[in-house]
Amino acid sequence: MSERPTISDTKRSFHTCCDRVIAPAYRQVVDELLVELNLLLFQKRFHQDAVFATGLCQTFDSFMHGYRPEAQKEEIFQAVCSALGLDARAIRAEVAQARAAVAGQMREGVRQWSGSNPQTPVVVRQFLERVQQPGFHYNRLQAVGLMTLVEVAVGIDPDDATAAAKAAKQLAADVGLAHERFGKDVDLYRANLEKMAQGLEAMEEAVAAEQRRRQRQREEKESRATSDASSSQSPDDADNSPLEATPSSSSS
Repeated sequence: MSERPTISDTKRSFHTCCDRVIAPAYRQVVDELLVELNLLLFQKRFHQDAVFATGLCQTFDSFMHGYRPEAQKEEIFQAVCSALGLDARAIRAEVAQARAAVAGQMREGVRQWSGSNPQTPVVVRQFLERVQQPGFHYNRLQAVGLMTLVEVAVGIDPDDATAAAKAAKQLAADVGLAHERFGKDVDLYRANLEKMAQGLEAMEEAVAAEQRRRQRQREEKESRATSDASSSQSPDDADNSPLEATPSSSSS
């Protein structure tokens, strides 16, 4: 795009690409991501690379976890990218390559990562080289992307957020990557994920409770209907008793 679209333009473009009704919790995730990307992508110093792409995919996938139906989730991601002039398939492919490149580095390998170490995976080395350059523009999605690649490299279980965050923060400190802000962004990302998970759990419980309530109502209605039908079909002793012949009296 030659001109920076407004946030309203971006959201309008998204809804043109995706006319699905999105549940409120997930709609907020999409809206916030659209705003963040709109403010980020059109800055002159922004550089789109594999670390950013990894952070974008990880953020979307993590906060859209549990979305149903599952098949529609990727359609929404494609609409987000399309609204901002990004190629969703190319981004997914770039992330897959980045994850494959860092897999199996283990902790000792990650500790040696730097912009000058040829043993550092290319996708990470190029990013770390840019960190050292004047005018480098840091953003939150890079923090999430770097933390994710550290997880993959070290083999940290994504559920072990504390270990992953600690390793990523150490790497950020080693390369001088806006350490204080990086740490805050990583912690905020983790905290928001926890809130999202709690919110979804509460929503699922509310839905389950409503389903149970409706099921009870159906059962009670069916029970009353059965009872009413039974009452209407019960024999009437007076009307259904056998007729008895009354002997006629003979006159004497």
